[in-house]
Amino acid sequence: MAYRDDLAALSARHDALADEVAQKTRELEASRRLLDEARARAKLPVLDNLRVATPCTADWNRMTGDDRIRRCDDCKKDVYNLSGMTREQAEALLIEKNGDLCVRYYQRHDETILLADCALDGRRRRRRRRLVAAGAVTLLASSAAALGLHAYSLGSMQDLRVERPPETPPPRAMMGVVAPQPALGDKTEMTQQGQAIRVR
Repeated sequence: MAYRDDLAALSARHDALADEVAQKTRELEASRRLLDEARARAKLPVLDNLRVATPCTADWNRMTGDDRIRRCDDCKKDVYNLSGMTREQAEALLIEKNGDLCVRYYQRHDETILLADCALDGRRRRRRRRLVAAGAVTLLASSAAALGLHAYSLGSMQDLRVERPPETPPPRAMMGVVAPQPALGDKTEMTQQGQAIRVR
């Protein structure tokens, strides 16, 4: 009799453990999905999707504070100057505040945000452009001289014009409350007023 009782007890214990393992496996899978979503959200480029939901016309120069954070007396909020921060600092701030903050930044004509660490790249680009322009001017001058001699020898001068590339407009200042960032899996559409609306 004791043998049958031990067998039933072991069988019941086995079934209970199997149920517990199945439950823990489901919890582990749910936890893994949440972790994967959180990792995917952390990898998203936060600044590339940043939009001002409610533009503000308050004067930055009248606010009290420094070049990074100033206090707005109109709305009684801190306004963070993202263009005074590096990309890493700005993204860390947006993640820390969970996108619930008032910001100010300069936006280029291609809608990218001008940041403090962009200035170094800008200087390098400008220096590279100057070198290329100097080389192009030298090449054009020598080509023009050669063409001028050739045209002179043919008895007619040709009209040589160098067209300048169109100038890009300067960055414009943007300020206001940040549009809420979409949850993972949600889609957003922008209204004509520039406000983000969530579409499921």
